[in-house]
Amino acid sequence: MDREAIGTENILAAVDALLNLSPLKKSPQLSAFLTYVVRESLAGRGSLLKSYTIATDALGRSTSFDPATDAIVRVEARRLRQVLQQVYADPACPLAVRIDLPLGRYEPSFRQIAPVPDGSSAAGADEQAEVQESEQRYRALVEASAAVEWRANPEGALTQTFGLSARTGLGDAELHGFGWLDTLHPHDRAAVEGLWRTCCESGTPLDATYRLRHRSGLYRWMLGRAVPLEAADGTIREWVGTMADIDEQVRAEEAVRTSEERLRLAMVAAEMMTWDIDVATRQVSCSEIGNQLMGVTNGPLEEFLAMIVPEDLPAVLASLEPAMRGEGAYDAEYRILDHQGRLRWMSARGSLVRTPSCGTRLIGVACDVSLRYGGPHRTDDRRLSA
Repeated sequence: MDREAIGTENILAAVDALLNLSPLKKSPQLSAFLTYVVRESLAGRGSLLKSYTIATDALGRSTSFDPATDAIVRVEARRLRQVLQQVYADPACPLAVRIDLPLGRYEPSFRQIAPVPDGSSAAGADEQAEVQESEQRYRALVEASAAVEWRANPEGALTQTFGLSARTGLGDAELHGFGWLDTLHPHDRAAVEGLWRTCCESGTPLDATYRLRHRSGLYRWMLGRAVPLEAADGTIREWVGTMADIDEQVRAEEAVRTSEERLRLAMVAAEMMTWDIDVATRQVSCSEIGNQLMGVTNGPLEEFLAMIVPEDLPAVLASLEPAMRGEGAYDAEYRILDHQGRLRWMSARGSLVRTPSCGTRLIGVACDVSLRYGGPHRTDDRRLSA
């Protein structure tokens, strides 16, 4: 039933009644949250409700509020949903209008509660069906994602697990309580146990990576997350969490890091430098060996070109400028006067790369080939025209 059919007066009366109930009366933040989102919705601005406006208009945050670093709106929304669910789950609930805060949005929904002769609530039956359907969808999602789902008491002891026994080969009796910690890699256990106990004491959501012993005896990397579910009085009544297998992702990232480090070491050994020119800004970025070769790693292209011996500059530009326009590869050999006043022969190659995120860039490598010409020389050796 939409809000027009229910009537604005009846919705506001339901809000007033909710605000007088103990769970909301004891929480000014929740009261302000509920009042604000309902009034904005009734004013036709429900679809415009965002974290920023709720935080600054209702919860007292400053105009510098950043939803990415301050989770107050998400936390209070979760608490409000839980309080409303508990209020309407009470068979003695006197309210005639049900107000809910749907998951994933801040615009409230409204529904008329119709009493039935035996004193129970048809809305209560509908709610029970919705809860069961939601639970089935959640369980199916967990199974489809191959994640382990678990629940724990307020102190952090596991009370239920779904999928953890099949993954570890251990029975529920061995995993429940804090037995699951025995399945962690010895190098990870102390840190994870300390973090988990801290989360339970502070009510902070858990987000941790660790290695879990598989039934095969091998350890696999897991991403563990958990959030607290609060009672009407604000205390934690239980924890709900998941473990997702990220072993392939972690090992792939490690392989990339290893490959990059090997490449870096090889380039250092060969005294080879990577460089990158932003075509739009003509800014140059070089790898760390640029300090050794030129005394600089970043700056305007013109500063790097100024190091080139004047006689060699026209040939360099004849290859560089077309390459920056995408008209061919860059390939040049030239002399520079480095930061120590020495003459060095350099060989550089590069090509144009276009990416949606980084724009157009000319990237390449360069190395010191002075040994071909007898090694670096001081400028007073008068070999600039050699």
